[in-house]
Amino acid sequence: MKIVELNRNEYKGYEIEYEYITRFHYDVIIKKKKDISISIKKKKMKKTEKKFSDHLFADYIENPKAFAIFDKKKMIGVIEGSLETWSKRYRIWNFVVDKRYRKEGYGKELFTHMIALAKSEGARAIILEVQSCNEPAINFYMRQGLHFVGMDTMSYTNNDVQSKEVRLEFGMRLN
Repeated sequence: MKIVELNRNEYKGYEIEYEYITRFHYDVIIKKKKDISISIKKKKMKKTEKKFSDHLFADYIENPKAFAIFDKKKMIGVIEGSLETWSKRYRIWNFVVDKRYRKEGYGKELFTHMIALAKSEGARAIILEVQSCNEPAINFYMRQGLHFVGMDTMSYTNNDVQSKEVRLEFGMRLN
């Protein structure tokens, strides 16, 4: 199976489904005394299934590019990204492999393709967001060489820390 660039006109608004099962989360603890102390610790939680959807080629993304792998006519994996011209970082906006095709190398293939594209466009780093409870994705990103670069404790709701679903940013220097 090969990687195919998706036509923006044809795939704008195309809904992609995210689905994962997790047994761990990264607990964000912020203590404010004289100084601010932040710790992030991996903790076991009861088995939880998460599902949500997003859409390709959103209007807020600057010059997005999306690539997919198909099994016959079925899209089994997709990655979307764009160069942030102001920061020269390449942001991954969407990245998912159908759960029936995971652990077969398709995610790594798509991710490697996007890194090569980011480098060719002059990006200094690649960056993406992941929920602190999406332990399978965090493990994948760390295997690809990404590391923790930041977080937003009010990205999804005003209670992200309490609900154990904090937006973590992972990234990697490209040059």
